[in-house]
Amino acid sequence: MLTVTVLLSSTAVGAAAGTPVSQLPVSSKAEKHLDPTLDAPVQIIVSRKDQRLRVFKGGEEIATSRVSTGKRGHTTPTGIYSILEKRRRHFSNLYNSAPMPYMQRLTWSGIALHESNSVPSYPASHGCIRLPNGFAKKLFSLTERGAHVVIANRDAAPELIAHPALFQPEEMTSFDKLSSVQAVERQASKTFGKVALLSDKPPLDPLAHQMAKRLNRFAEIRQSDKPLRIFITRQAKGNLVHEVQTLLNKLGFDAGAPDGLVGKMTLSAVNAFVASKKDSIESRQSSISTKIDQTLLAQLYQAAGKGAVPTGHLFVRHNFKPLFDAPIQIRNPEQVLGAHLFTASLSREEEGKLDWRALALGDMLTARLQDRYGVTDPGADDGIVASTDILDRVIIPDHVRAQVNHLIGNGASLTISDRGFSRETTPQGTDFIVLTKPSLPKYAKKTPAKVKKQRVVRKITKPKRSVATVKKPKSRGIFRLFKKRNSAQVASN
Repeated sequence: MLTVTVLLSSTAVGAAAGTPVSQLPVSSKAEKHLDPTLDAPVQIIVSRKDQRLRVFKGGEEIATSRVSTGKRGHTTPTGIYSILEKRRRHFSNLYNSAPMPYMQRLTWSGIALHESNSVPSYPASHGCIRLPNGFAKKLFSLTERGAHVVIANRDAAPELIAHPALFQPEEMTSFDKLSSVQAVERQASKTFGKVALLSDKPPLDPLAHQMAKRLNRFAEIRQSDKPLRIFITRQAKGNLVHEVQTLLNKLGFDAGAPDGLVGKMTLSAVNAFVASKKDSIESRQSSISTKIDQTLLAQLYQAAGKGAVPTGHLFVRHNFKPLFDAPIQIRNPEQVLGAHLFTASLSREEEGKLDWRALALGDMLTARLQDRYGVTDPGADDGIVASTDILDRVIIPDHVRAQVNHLIGNGASLTISDRGFSRETTPQGTDFIVLTKPSLPKYAKKTPAKVKKQRVVRKITKPKRSVATVKKPKSRGIFRLFKKRNSAQVASN
């Protein structure tokens, strides 16, 4: 029986945060996320340059085949995908109900792997990845929903990596590790039973009630064979005024309802906050202005005990549904992150541990995106950043890491990208879909047309002699004589 040690009494949180006071039974079902009989996850890598597909199981290549990706005007987008749906018989709803046997869907907008009678050695499809007859059936039998598919501009393969920033399974036993992450609200699962509460009236202890529901959700995940999906990206630049208003209200300075608009109440609250810090140590170290900017936001974060303004964000999904998310820190945010996929499989050498494999993809940011993300160091020309360098820059709070370690298991993955997840990532029904741009379009510089040099031929001209010209008498033609005679007759009449 799995037992989780957790503090559920909200009155004792302040006095003994993190001190276990009770052991609560969660479920009698065996956990599957660390089952040693589970196979390593299957991962598919497609190279657009080579028109080649390779299938990996852990670090071992188990199959390969030629493919045909999207032709010009229908180019298959590069990025990190997951298999969302599988159908042995499927017909296109975009191209005249064309047959698509052994279809494995990557996006809900129309990108998929499927069998085709025409698989040339060059891009020829309308965006899908065509597979030869026979191989499509074999690949269909090797994969499951949720398996990662990477479409790259070049050939690539996952490489074994060890780094302290990567997650490892670990029991979470204290309440303070569970209380600081924003979780998706969900009722306790009836399948696995409800966690018994210390209070006879759960509504009177809302904190304990919330923790109990979250524990049930976590227990359900640990008993599932579906892997965890983790995504790290830059912190989105939200409405600065809205963040300032929220923090001011939390600190006791009434800024009104956060609406993102600067009004009298907001300005009054800002002035009151600055006045309260007039003789403080912070004001002596650096002057605090009433201007609403990043400096003021940093001061509010510090006053609220939240540390530095977060530069990154971590999202967690399970079985195509959001689980929780939390702000994190990314060192040197002026440098690019690139695009990376880390996949985990159970270690054959250390029991209860995970082996991680890394795959770095090229991702070039346009000048507009660099300005938007605050990137001043674009990195290498191919857009590839070393995976170890990225992991060195990621700082995850202890309470966030503890929750991920509590849930992590075989087949889990971690994706890191500058761009955030694309619009193909739906609220439910997908994993994190991340698109990449391996190269930027090159525009030819307009140069003035070259003028051909004409061959100059010098002509030697001799001076012309002056010759006296003699005027010749005008010739009198028959018509002229006839006209003159008629005019004479008219005059005589």
